[in-house]
Amino acid sequence: MQAHWKELLPVDQYRVRLRSVVQSLDLKILNYLYQPLIGASACQLFMTLFFEAEGFKTATFTHHHLMVKTNGSLQALFEDRKLLEAMGLLNIYKHEEKDDEPLIYELVPPLSPEQFFTDGLLNIFLYNRIGQQEYSQLKALFIREEMPLHYKNVTADFNDVFTSVSPSELVAHHERVEDEVILKAPQQERAEPHLSVDFDFDQLYRRLSNVIISKEAFTDEIKEAIQKLSFVYQMGPETMSNIIQRAFLHTGEIDIEQLRKEVRDYYKIEHGDHLPSLSRRSQPETLQEFHGKQPQDDFEKLIQWFETMSPFELLEAVGGGQPADPDLRIVEDILFDQKLTPGVVNVLLDYVMRTNDYKLVRGYVIKIAAHWARKKVKTVREAMSLAKSEHKQYQNWSENKTQPKSRKNTRRAKLPKWMEEEKAEDKTDTGQDPKEAAQREKWLEDYLNNL
Repeated sequence: MQAHWKELLPVDQYRVRLRSVVQSLDLKILNYLYQPLIGASACQLFMTLFFEAEGFKTATFTHHHLMVKTNGSLQALFEDRKLLEAMGLLNIYKHEEKDDEPLIYELVPPLSPEQFFTDGLLNIFLYNRIGQQEYSQLKALFIREEMPLHYKNVTADFNDVFTSVSPSELVAHHERVEDEVILKAPQQERAEPHLSVDFDFDQLYRRLSNVIISKEAFTDEIKEAIQKLSFVYQMGPETMSNIIQRAFLHTGEIDIEQLRKEVRDYYKIEHGDHLPSLSRRSQPETLQEFHGKQPQDDFEKLIQWFETMSPFELLEAVGGGQPADPDLRIVEDILFDQKLTPGVVNVLLDYVMRTNDYKLVRGYVIKIAAHWARKKVKTVREAMSLAKSEHKQYQNWSENKTQPKSRKNTRRAKLPKWMEEEKAEDKTDTGQDPKEAAQREKWLEDYLNNL
């Protein structure tokens, strides 16, 4: 399934431009601060495009050229491009009328260290990704130390060095200045994560109607902060309105730093000291078999279900409650280290939990995930097919890793219904009994209802 071909072909052309100057410090920031979030492959794509923009300012290339240069597939290139877009590191422009015109890839410098560590979105995810110790080391690496005490600024002023130009000198140089080319220095714009959060501000305003907070208090900067906080901490208008009221009562205004503090305090009360994790919510649309298409049978309905669920939601559904932190850490590691897509992770989680007494044993899960990554499994259907064909092999892995030989469990593992269903299909080539057909019609509904 080559769904990315709907948006990108090897023969499609592109050229690269820089939004503003990218400096050596920016590349250091990309390596240390962004790479843990988007991976080495996406960072390498940024570097490749950057050097093309520097060396071939007006050149046009095909994506096949980029595939050869990065030694990657078109699908991998497409996924890395999406990661750069999401981080605000890459803008893409397409001609409105002519499809055969080259795309314009516009590289945007990463956030400065000061902006990154106060972003409220990226810094939270980086902290949770690399841990407190390494996060503190990175912060010390980039953030400048305060000036020591008992020092004062004795720098010379402009007028201490230069004198004013007389009117006669201005007239003498006026015509020459007019003939000179005036270069406008580009504004140093930096990458902001592209966050499309469907936050209902109208509902928020209604819930705050009894509090003396006018709509005018919600500046663009404050609304952006609320959107980021709602995304990171998964909070809706009702919860956010209560937190805004508390923050407002402390300062008499909506102070962003106070709002962040109140949100963090609330989250800690609800979830302990564990910060939220960054994971893609569901299978990318380009890899969804049933995006904009209706499933025709029960098996296809289940594929669609795996495609539209996030791994977090699947753990909630299959486990019957709030996922445990160690389980979430396993999911995060699979998504980032093995680079499996969310839909594939869903199939893996469902398979392991239903065949392993609803336990996620880290070593076992990671081993299967690494195996699937080497096989380049990208879609839900591919994952389900591989799980079925290699089930016995996985069971041997599970028994060897988790059970002492003297206490080997001989109980037959219970298969997920989607594996049993496919197995039943393989056993017969003849028509189905009406009763059997009715049972087939009902199995998916029962399966989903029992989650």
